[in-house]
Amino acid sequence: MKKIILSLLSISLFFASTLSGEEKSYLKTKDAISENIKKYFDSSSDEQPSKFAETFYSDDVEVQINDVIIKGKENYIKRLKMIHQELIKDMKFEKLHIHTNYFSNEAIAWDGKTFGEIRPNEKTIWTNAWATLTGTGRVTKKKISFNIHMDFRTSKGKVVQMLAFYDPSQMNEEIKALEASK
Repeated sequence: MKKIILSLLSISLFFASTLSGEEKSYLKTKDAISENIKKYFDSSSDEQPSKFAETFYSDDVEVQINDVIIKGKENYIKRLKMIHQELIKDMKFEKLHIHTNYFSNEAIAWDGKTFGEIRPNEKTIWTNAWATLTGTGRVTKKKISFNIHMDFRTSKGKVVQMLAFYDPSQMNEEIKALEASK
């Protein structure tokens, strides 16, 4: 009898929470968007990642890397090519974790507004990724390794906004060596 009462109480609480108008954001790791982000990281291990990036980013993507803002796919692909062709070889993303957040329209975004108010005509979907970037400096020949966190907002199958956070000191050292070699 006790089990029946507990079961009924659990079911009642479940239905009460689903009917209460709560936000219903959810997270996935094996969905199509997460898999596509994984393909992006896999392609970044290639010498020519820009080929995949052409289909991955929207034309008007906005990329923020720490405090640097890059507007447009064309401009960001130039940066990718420079990193891969002039700065880092044998680039890999190790210990990669990816998950995608599908935000409810009722979820709080910022300034007290909901995502439904911010983007009334589309769902807000952000994918988060954590990894350790490894490689070798093309000029210094030094091993490179740093933790990186990246966020990708997708809309209609393309990345429209990307954020990346990492300590740029090793990359800056490679940039200085490249400039000195010219």
